[in-house]
Amino acid sequence: MKLQSMHDVEQALIPYYQVAKQTTGKGITVERVARLMAHVGNPERGLKVIHIAGTSGKTSTTSYIAALLAAAGQKVGHTVSPHVDSLTERVQINGTPLSDEKFCHLMGEFLDLVSDATETPSWFELLIGFALWVFAKEKVDYAVLETGMGGLHDATNVCDLPDKVCVITDIGLDHTQWLGDTTVQIAGQKAGIIHPGNVVFMYEQNPEIMQVVKFKTNQTKKAELYIQHQDLLANVYGQNFDDNLPLYQQRNWLLAYAVYRYLVLRDGLMLLLADELHQTQTQVPGRMESIQVGEKTIILDGAHNAPKMQAFVDSFQARYGDRKVPVLVALKKDKEEAEIGPILARISSEIIVTAFHGSQDWPIEAQEPANLAETMKNFTQNVQITGDTAEGLRQLLTTSDNLIVVTGSFYLVSEVKAQLLKLQS
Repeated sequence: MKLQSMHDVEQALIPYYQVAKQTTGKGITVERVARLMAHVGNPERGLKVIHIAGTSGKTSTTSYIAALLAAAGQKVGHTVSPHVDSLTERVQINGTPLSDEKFCHLMGEFLDLVSDATETPSWFELLIGFALWVFAKEKVDYAVLETGMGGLHDATNVCDLPDKVCVITDIGLDHTQWLGDTTVQIAGQKAGIIHPGNVVFMYEQNPEIMQVVKFKTNQTKKAELYIQHQDLLANVYGQNFDDNLPLYQQRNWLLAYAVYRYLVLRDGLMLLLADELHQTQTQVPGRMESIQVGEKTIILDGAHNAPKMQAFVDSFQARYGDRKVPVLVALKKDKEEAEIGPILARISSEIIVTAFHGSQDWPIEAQEPANLAETMKNFTQNVQITGDTAEGLRQLLTTSDNLIVVTGSFYLVSEVKAQLLKLQS
């Protein structure tokens, strides 16, 4: 199949999105992806994998692990979900997404390979299969994979070799309609990425979560759990953080650093010097990202659940103090707006509630702005409503403050960022 543009790719992927609409939450298991990978020659069997699951911090930890390994002279493939700027973020080599041209060429080749598979994969299953296939084709030294949702049944869990390194970031309530409505159930899904022989890195979390993960590692033959403590890691590192690294990203980078130090010992990797480590503390798209438009500084952060919003607001206040600013927000339908509202109110002088209009891995709907606004009014008096993202951004940019915030769903952040980049050009 010849694909000449990213628009062609998006059109070619529509049938797989239709499968996602039919199958999401309906008994999806990793066996579907296992059959897909067998069909294309099991490229994942030749990869050294670092596998990241969790509720908060997955994408950032994935990106930092990839950056640390690349800085140590390794060729690294990594994939994230969701993407913010471009679909090409789903397949990155040494921190750089494939070029549009290369992505189109390789996707066309891959779609030809899977055209006669016995079952049609979902959009996310196809993208994960594609990423693994490209990483094998590119002969990467490491593949760093972020789960899409959960872990046990996630497409990325097709990677199950004994030398896999598992990373479990902070766990909270998210995707409860699919993963369970308690942190114990959700922890069980996240811990499902652990296979015999694997090592597991995570911070000490609440006792219920730790009990689940410890049970899984004890139950799984020869799996080892390395529990981390942020303060101890910071002391080992020396706390020499980049001035622009948000508070919550320091936590994510330090967990990535613990994984890197383990691989230095296990695989004989180069030990990076302080300046080299400092350079790996890169900006992750949509994570307290700053864009300048004229005299206005726009902070974009995909804080789409209560733990993420707490982390974002804490980091915002660490940088800007008690300053209150105008905020544009949209959330997915399944999010706990009553928990998010009081946290967001700590930094909001006014809130403009809107909706996003796209989705990626599976069908996603935005909360109705009027309903979300009613909840926000319980915590902030000045609340406005618009159903159009562009109009919401226009209202935000006409406020008198030179510092403004866009937060909530990554789908909102992605839409707004695309519009802001046009304004900059």
